[in-house]
Amino acid sequence: MTIIKTALKILCGTALALFTSVVAAHHGWSWYGNEPFELTAEVVETHFGNPHDRLTLKDSDGNEWDVLLSPPGRSRRAGFTEANVNVGDIVTSYGHRRSEGNNFEMKTERIRVGDKLYNLYPNRS
Repeated sequence: MTIIKTALKILCGTALALFTSVVAAHHGWSWYGNEPFELTAEVVETHFGNPHDRLTLKDSDGNEWDVLLSPPGRSRRAGFTEANVNVGDIVTSYGHRRSEGNNFEMKTERIRVGDKLYNLYPNRS
């Protein structure tokens, strides 16, 4: 019985730690400005997975942007998967630039790849 209790405590502790890290990573929109922001740039890196899908884009001045998309489930519901974008593609990201500091980060509501527009947050458009 002691082994079962120990295993249950470990399982509960692990679940709590995972939940806490996901909640901390999902910070919402409060770190981003209210003004609409648009960025057209080249994809130099892709990352699809939790807590958010992300792209790294390089603009015409050589700045690399961290472009947060949506959580994977939301991206897939919008039809956006890693099959839709490749390194070297030119994309336009519509959303909001991070308001703190002098950095190159934005959170995306919609993204255009070629002729296709993916509306990741339809209620925010």
